[in-house]
Amino acid sequence: MKQFLKDEIPLILFFYSQCVLIIGVAQIASMIADNPLGADIIIYLFVLPTSCLIIFLSFRYYKFRAFYTKNQSGVFPDPPNQMLENIKSQRDQETSDYAAEIEQLKQQKQLEFNFIQQWVHQMKTPVSVMHLTLQKDKLAVSEAFYHSMQEELEQLQQGLDLALYQSRLQKFDRDFHVDKMNLKDMVKEVISDFKSSFIRNQVFPSVSMDEHIIVVTDSKWLRFVLNQIISNAIKYSKEDSDKIYFSVLENPGKVQLVIRDTGHGIPSQDVHRIFDPFFTGINGRSFRESTGMGLHLSKQICDALGHDLNVTSQRNIGTTVTIEFSSTETNNLTKL
Repeated sequence: MKQFLKDEIPLILFFYSQCVLIIGVAQIASMIADNPLGADIIIYLFVLPTSCLIIFLSFRYYKFRAFYTKNQSGVFPDPPNQMLENIKSQRDQETSDYAAEIEQLKQQKQLEFNFIQQWVHQMKTPVSVMHLTLQKDKLAVSEAFYHSMQEELEQLQQGLDLALYQSRLQKFDRDFHVDKMNLKDMVKEVISDFKSSFIRNQVFPSVSMDEHIIVVTDSKWLRFVLNQIISNAIKYSKEDSDKIYFSVLENPGKVQLVIRDTGHGIPSQDVHRIFDPFFTGINGRSFRESTGMGLHLSKQICDALGHDLNVTSQRNIGTTVTIEFSSTETNNLTKL
């Protein structure tokens, strides 16, 4: 009602200005006729039109009330006049066009998703064949060539995994299975996948955690996160770096997996942006080519699984990555 009266202020002011004008003309005419209007007549001439105005505004508010009430359903009310009828027709047309555009974009997105999935799986086959061929001919090539090719194949494999998981993340709610798993076994499995990288870079894992620690998570998605963290720890290791430390902190209702390296570390001006998409920072440009998507996807995955991912770092000292698991995560899973 308050907003309605605010909108009707111009009409009300115009109405009373006309009343004043008419009463003023009537008073002048009466004075010319030597019979001026009394105060009671003037009041009456104000009260009567005001009553009619109140009735008119009440009827008008009744017709437009639906437009002054918050509509949670999003349905456009029945228009009380032709102007609003035209607005409704235009809105309906725009809504229809927008829905058609959204549907078209969904179809295009699905085609892109299917293409990326198919392409990644097709590319994985030749990568596996190249890897097996390299292993077979290991003795026929120089050690430097062997390690160089192995490193390039690993980077290619990681790039394919990055593209695959990025596309799968769009349909995360259809592609995850939460279960209880042994954290140390998972960490050991991922470390085993990087065995060649550890040896090649002369930096080795140090695992210090109990065998009994069980967490609730999706092993496939967590494996991807661990792959990104370990890959970065190896990639940004220094010549004098010799260890990457894996440990666990247990608190009531929480388990924290801590992965600490002694590498180059992240510059202070970059730390708060490391989860931004495509952000590579100074390290990404100075050492090796980086997509800037690994930690971004890792953060999204951890958020979706209900884990807390945090990174602290000091330049030339090292980086510490903490993944916090909660015993109530089965109730806190969110959809992207």
